[in-house]
Parts: sequence; C-alpha cells; structure tokens
Amino acid sequence: MLFCVLPGTGISAEAKGGEYGDYIGWMKCRSCHEQLAAGWQMTRHAWAFGDLKKSGQEGLPDCQRCHVIGYGEEGGFIDSDLTPELVNVQCEECHGAGRAHASDPGKKGSIIAKPSEQKCRKCHTPGQDKSFNYALKIKGIHGPKQ
Repeated sequence: MLFCVLPGTGISAEAKGGEYGDYIGWMKCRSCHEQLAAGWQMTRHAWAFGDLKKSGQEGLPDCQRCHVIGYGEEGGFIDSDLTPELVNVQCEECHGAGRAHASDPGKKGSIIAKPSEQKCRKCHTPGQDKSFNYALKIKGIHGPKQ
C-alpha cells in the first residue's frame, strides 16, 4: 500500500493495487461498458495526456487538471508515475468517480448518467476552446457512431 500527499495541496491518495480512492480508471469501466470504452479510445480525450507530453507541458498543474482524472481531488491523479491509470480524460472525469458504481451498478446515484454542459466547461472554457459546441460535441463523446 502506498500513501502520498500531493505537495502544497494537502490532498492525499492511497494506492491499493492500481486503484486510488474512489477512482478506478477506464479499464475497470470497460469490463461492463466495452463498446463505450472502444468508442472512447478513438476520441481525442483518450490521448489528452499525450498531447501535453508532446508539448512538454505534462508537469504543469494548470494543464494537468484538464488532461487527467480527479486532479486536485482526494484519490485523484497525483503524477504519471504514481497514478498512471488516471491519465487522459476518461469516463470518471465526466461521470464521476466510479468505485461505488462498480461495486453496485444498480444503486441509484452511484454515477452521473448524463453529465451537464457545466462538466465540459470546466476545461472547455471560452479561452481554451472558443468554438466549443456542447450539443454537437456530446454526440461524439463516446466515439464515432456505428
């Protein structure tokens, strides 16, 4: 077991076999949502952290917060070495931490079924993405329609 505190934040994460707090990573989601996961892998969200690496910005907190899962939250992304399962914009960034849902999929309120535009606007701000159109983008969020 590993326990870390993100310097300067007081935010901690306890790693248990690749699982961090309430975040479980897309691979766990895939076990029940295989088609959605396959579609997501064809989106830019699936490779968001790679974009940071290409530009040398993977260590910048202001950039990380939009390219990883749970940045600045209890049990969320710490860094790409300690929490590699939480890089990229995965299911839990929009639908919320998935541990409770994975434990009891039928439990009401264990996951955000239909995320609001406000969730997207956390990163798709007018300054970062001037042409963002929620109604259009939401249609392809899980990949190209079959």
